[in-house]
Amino acid sequence: MNEGYNCGLSFWHPKWLQKFANIRWFMAVYGLLGTVQGISTTYLIATITTLERRFHMPSQTTGIVLSGNEISQIFLSLILSYIGGQKNRPRWIAWGMVFCGLSCLVIATPHLIYGLGEETFHLTKEYYDGIGRNWTDAISANATAAAGPSHKRSSLCETIGVDNKKCNNLVTLLPLILIFLSQFILGVGNTLYYTLGQTYVDDNTKKKNTPLLFAYALAMRMIGPTLGFILGTGMLSIFIDPSKTPLIKGTDPRWLGAWWLGWIIIGFIMFIFSGLLALFPQQLPRKDQHIVDNSISDTPRSTELFSLNATVIPEKKIEETQTMERSEISWEDFISSLKRVLPNKIVFYNNLSGVFYILGAAGYVTYLGRYVEVQFQRSSKNATGLSGALPMLGMMTGIIVSGWVLSKKRPAASKVLFWNVIIGCCYVIGQFSYLFFYCPDNSASLLKERAIVNTCNENCHCDEVRYTPVCHEPSNQVFFSPCHAGCKTWEPKQNIYSNCSCLSNNTTPFFSTISPLDSLASTIKPPPAEVLVGGLCTAKNCSIQFYAFALFTMFIGWLNSTGKIGNILVNYRAVADKDKAFTQGLTLTVLSLCAFIPGPIIYGRIIDTACISWNTTCGKRGDCQLYDQNALRYYMVGMGMVFTAVGTIFDYLVWYYGKNIDFYGDATITEDQAEKPRNGEVIEPLIN
Repeated sequence: MNEGYNCGLSFWHPKWLQKFANIRWFMAVYGLLGTVQGISTTYLIATITTLERRFHMPSQTTGIVLSGNEISQIFLSLILSYIGGQKNRPRWIAWGMVFCGLSCLVIATPHLIYGLGEETFHLTKEYYDGIGRNWTDAISANATAAAGPSHKRSSLCETIGVDNKKCNNLVTLLPLILIFLSQFILGVGNTLYYTLGQTYVDDNTKKKNTPLLFAYALAMRMIGPTLGFILGTGMLSIFIDPSKTPLIKGTDPRWLGAWWLGWIIIGFIMFIFSGLLALFPQQLPRKDQHIVDNSISDTPRSTELFSLNATVIPEKKIEETQTMERSEISWEDFISSLKRVLPNKIVFYNNLSGVFYILGAAGYVTYLGRYVEVQFQRSSKNATGLSGALPMLGMMTGIIVSGWVLSKKRPAASKVLFWNVIIGCCYVIGQFSYLFFYCPDNSASLLKERAIVNTCNENCHCDEVRYTPVCHEPSNQVFFSPCHAGCKTWEPKQNIYSNCSCLSNNTTPFFSTISPLDSLASTIKPPPAEVLVGGLCTAKNCSIQFYAFALFTMFIGWLNSTGKIGNILVNYRAVADKDKAFTQGLTLTVLSLCAFIPGPIIYGRIIDTACISWNTTCGKRGDCQLYDQNALRYYMVGMGMVFTAVGTIFDYLVWYYGKNIDFYGDATITEDQAEKPRNGEVIEPLIN
């Protein structure tokens, strides 16, 4: 028996396991593993704002920390794809998933070390029980002052200053290092998953079936992001320390959810699927030469999507694949592969197109939660659930539809590639439309026009109080914090602040969310009640804008995803079979170096530029508390449009040079034919 065709590990290859040695079962496991990977990607997006607030990270710092994933891909993707492409690819992918699972546990480690944080602990029942106070009583400034010098003051108006001892308890660089390390480890796993998995599929089925299988794999991965956003919403609805009793609600800006808990769940799921994937053989057997007993080989036929295990792969392809698997690894062959792929114009322009498209979407992908929080006044736990899940569903549908069309209708490469140009133009228009989706917010302009320290709160020591908005519901007026409103009493049961010196008929609040006409009408109303409620005032008709934005992004996601399969096929059909895994590694290196690393850093810088109020502790700037809504929207949309427009230009060049490629032929491309379309037209090399 040829162990290269058998499912199992080492010397363990039971007969009952061999019925799973087909493309149908591999795609099932590989697709589910992609789903879990997708969950981890968007779970990070859903929880990133909570991480920033917990460890006081500016958005630009966040972008740098998260670049660890791409840094490892830059240094390792070419080597791993070259070596892994000539070994047992399923087993190498499995080891990659072990690394991914390990990265999930590493990123959760900062919480295990630092816990919920001192500021958040002061918002729990257990804290007040510890200082001998009954949390059900109204908490006054006098009571907090009596807590002793070690007490870090609350956001109420107080006559005492900042306790400098708290500066000794600031979070160190260790959480940032651990998060960076987790992303670096994750990059190793992602490299093996992408570069080896797709080539393994393409080598074990007819090329005309490849688009449908790729569509299935990508669609399964699109399910993951949807589940990731749902998981993020669920975890952020749980208090960061489930053993504590919070005194604030999830809609309070000070709320921190259990961001770390989801990572532990995702990590263990990855460990399970990595074990299943490691059981697949180095090469899937052909139907006409199945090496197991007849009783085992008589497996029932599956549905059309998964009946590809019945495909007879050409003998020539099998022999070449086996030769490739048995070839010796050498530095000379590595250089030869590099020389064959680098001058390929089609691959070059296709990679640049991917770079600029990723840069165009990086702001919305990485900082979606922050964008939705600012533009639609949503809490962190509700920011990405719907707005993140709907676009993923649209993308999943688009990928399935495009994969089916490519496999069944088999449109010419010229039509497929020109469709990508059309999509790029539509995407630019769609990004421009984002300018009109937002809920009006006067806080940014009013904050820049006037100081937030008035005579009514100048003795309250509010200089380092975090952004904790409180709302005067009768007048729809908002103050920066209870301290800035001059409030001296807090009732935690109802989250109500009272005894506020700035809330009077002849004192103007921090800012108002009502129009001047409504403000004039309010002057004839009875004097408002002397209480404030924690949280922002609810913006009128904001839900309509938010749902419209979510539905529109779903449509844009669907349209954009219909071209993804074509972009993937280009890199497989423009090179020789032996260079496919290497080309994927090169593509991943280029995308990581030119898009995945700079993208979050660029947009992080843009987001920080729109910040107009920073959280400052002991003289050190931390995370942003309040943003200029219009500036944030203009900067992100404008930058995204520029990048996408450039990507569309490179898509046009891919169409120009690659319109005669054969996407569906079963003939194997040789090295001499790798840079030529099927009709013999010579493509000029990029480097002479």
